[in-house]
Amino acid sequence: MSVVIPAYNESTRLEKTVHSIWRYLDRAGVVFEIIVVDDGSADDTAAIAQRLGQQLGRLRVIRLPVNSGKGAAVKTGMLAATGDYVLFTDADESTSIEQLPRLLRPLAGGFDLAIGSRGAPGATIVHGQGWLRQNLGKAAGLLIRVLLVRGYADSQCGFKCFRRAAVDVIFPRVTVTSALFDIELLILAGRAGLRVAEVPVTWVHDPDTRLPYNFRRAVGTFVELLRLRYRWRVWRPVNVRAVRIGATPNRI
Repeated sequence: MSVVIPAYNESTRLEKTVHSIWRYLDRAGVVFEIIVVDDGSADDTAAIAQRLGQQLGRLRVIRLPVNSGKGAAVKTGMLAATGDYVLFTDADESTSIEQLPRLLRPLAGGFDLAIGSRGAPGATIVHGQGWLRQNLGKAAGLLIRVLLVRGYADSQCGFKCFRRAAVDVIFPRVTVTSALFDIELLILAGRAGLRVAEVPVTWVHDPDTRLPYNFRRAVGTFVELLRLRYRWRVWRPVNVRAVRIGATPNRI
């Protein structure tokens, strides 16, 4: 099992998240590695990650020389991973590592990738986003389904797990360096005919987000969606044929 954590200026949260993931996987008795990808942070994120690697073991740190975007950090980590199953998860741990078995179960059953979802039936949102962010997010989701890819309830949840073969098919072709890389990987999965499971998760919004969402960002998102549509010649939405999987016990 490989776990990839993209991190940008995460000095206040990274240690808690790494310890949580490391303890969980160690107690589960799985062979694992954790890869922290420091996305050109201006704080002590890289130094903290390196210290944790020396203390805990089974943790690698990759440093990007400049801030390149979440998509670039995730791609770097996914391509460096060696596990048969590869998860990427946000440094704020909005979705707890304890929900990993919900994604592993469909992968063990033949799916190629499993995406955590805040919109699938059975999902739980403990602390929601503010009114503006929530509604701009809904509008962006509608645009994504109209312009680019459909067949899912939530593309942007930062908790996705892949079989090794799916990583090798998708991530060498990912070009988006921003947070919209999730959409591109779903386009690539759909065109490759990969089986996608959408799994409800429990999600806790952290207001200290590294991805602020406002009207200006919404306009920029719309422009980037149009560029993505042109890049992949998506003249009608790609159907990823995501299968919704019910919540399962949190046990590996």
